[in-house]
Amino acid sequence: MDVSEFAFETLPSIVGLLLVGYVALLAYRMRADFFQVVRSWVLAAFVVSLLLLWVLELMKDALGDWALENHVAVDITFIIFWSWTSMFMVAMVTVHRLYNPVSQFWTWFAKNPVNAITVSGSVGLVLVIGAWVADIESPEQLKDNAWLLLLVLAYLISAVVANIAVPTVMVRKEQMPRLSAAANRALLIMSVAWFGIPVVEYSLDLVLEMTLGFEDYNPYAWLMAFLFAVLARSIREEHFTAIVVDAEVETTRQAGFRAFDIPRGVYLVHDDKADSAFALFSELVTLPLRPDAEIPGKEESALATLEFLIPKGLVVTREYPDKVREVHGLQVTPIIWLTESPGERRIAPTSLAVLTDTLIRFMEDNPNSIILIEGIEYIMTFNEFRKVLRSLDSLNETAWITKARLLVTVNPKAFDEKDLALLERDRTVVKGAPGIEELKRESKVPTSAG
Repeated sequence: MDVSEFAFETLPSIVGLLLVGYVALLAYRMRADFFQVVRSWVLAAFVVSLLLLWVLELMKDALGDWALENHVAVDITFIIFWSWTSMFMVAMVTVHRLYNPVSQFWTWFAKNPVNAITVSGSVGLVLVIGAWVADIESPEQLKDNAWLLLLVLAYLISAVVANIAVPTVMVRKEQMPRLSAAANRALLIMSVAWFGIPVVEYSLDLVLEMTLGFEDYNPYAWLMAFLFAVLARSIREEHFTAIVVDAEVETTRQAGFRAFDIPRGVYLVHDDKADSAFALFSELVTLPLRPDAEIPGKEESALATLEFLIPKGLVVTREYPDKVREVHGLQVTPIIWLTESPGERRIAPTSLAVLTDTLIRFMEDNPNSIILIEGIEYIMTFNEFRKVLRSLDSLNETAWITKARLLVTVNPKAFDEKDLALLERDRTVVKGAPGIEELKRESKVPTSAG
């Protein structure tokens, strides 16, 4: 092995394998929760394909003639697969985001076997079969089969165009919420890295090396490792186990106005049946502030003012959602039901990581929102107390950063003194209905009349 081969082929492949190991470690930390959503399966398939590619690069000498004879077919297979997985991923965070849980996706797929995902996959499969049937073993044969290169390029370009167009159209049609600037940046970085890998494979490995003969100092392998490193960083920061929950401004309006608005922060509400906490939440999302209230945020932006006037809410509860809506006057506010039965906006109590990531994503996408969590005792019957506490601490941090109001109800009788003290740490304790009334009085919004 000469120096250039080691520096430009072997070493970046080793770095790539180490990055694959790092991503596998991230998935392991999420344990079973990682594979409860479809996006995680797509990501896993993508990473495994990269693993295979880098293993083939390292074993190229050992494979001998097979590696040389099938170089083009292997490259085209990976390019098509990566392009398809990118479209699959975009579809799962836009058009089909409500079917992201695995159980819901398979139910939807059984009813809709012919869809954009399967059609694009079938077209890609035809191209892959064509690449293997063509049996291209040399650069000269590849040039003679330029039609195949053009078809692969067309597929790659169509994937990039679709991945840009679909989210844009969905946002413009208001079929999905506009992301925050930070979320947009994170999504852009991840998209560039994901789409960049097949683009680099096509341009630098197929065209530059196989067609033009540039091999010794081809930066292809290092660029692939770099793009995957960027993607790995995004995986660490993104919530791949999260279920997307669209925020809604409550259409139900109670009579009168609200003269209070509790400060942003985290509240632990001692409430045997959570009725007083639900009543507070309902007032916050259905009662408008007094017309003469002094609205904070006017100096920042009109959006900050609007978020204060019309807060968006989310409920997590053990109760049946329709009953919650009927009793507490909530019409469109999203409700996550803690249950082991599959369905839309349902999360099993064992899927603590899914629940935590979903709430974090909701708060990040909807600053100044209001979250009510009821059913901590139920969650603790399926998870260790320390694990639940860590999740609540993560939610604490996000609530403060996003200026959300997080209401967590607990029945103090269900906890021993030590555990209750840990739950109360770093959270404002509100003791039942009397405590909520006191919080309202302390949170009275100043008016222009003084």
